[in-house]
Amino acid sequence: MQGGGAPRFKQVAAFALAALLELSMLVLLASTYTETMGLASNQYLCDLPGAGGLFCIIDEDMTVSHLLAFLLAVFSVAVPIMIWTAVLDENIHEDPRAWLASPMNRVKAGMAGLVYGAVVALEVVNLYTLIAQEAAPNPFGAAQDTSAMMDFLAQNQGLGVFVALLIALVNTVLALMTVRASRSLIQKG
Repeated sequence: MQGGGAPRFKQVAAFALAALLELSMLVLLASTYTETMGLASNQYLCDLPGAGGLFCIIDEDMTVSHLLAFLLAVFSVAVPIMIWTAVLDENIHEDPRAWLASPMNRVKAGMAGLVYGAVVALEVVNLYTLIAQEAAPNPFGAAQDTSAMMDFLAQNQGLGVFVALLIALVNTVLALMTVRASRSLIQKG
């Protein structure tokens, strides 16, 4: 704690709001990943030897697909937070050229760019897959339950990619807000 005083209500409220928004983003991503991921969806974690009992306590119907979707959502939310934390810790935002002058820093920036690119690609491909599922004809002839937005995006798939990129941008801005709010809380507290 650097400031010595108690955190003010404003910093606590800003941090609580940022944490709530991050949690909402995590739930959004986890639910969309679960919706599109069919990998090992019939293998229940409760049936695993050893750790299966722990998963039974959490949710008896949890499958490997649910676990993978949750881990991907955590990855999608955590990567931008970690990148912004590094940017602010190393003061990269003040003089990026001087920071990039070091070869090791260029390697760090390249790796961070690749990982962040993977997050954006994961979010875009996932939402685009969800849109493509809505656009695909149903082989059984029954009408699908679709929301008006998903139906619109299925008809305008290019706009769907834009919406996916917009969600990735919102995730990045949310990460910056969370990092700044947590730093403000720590420095003032």
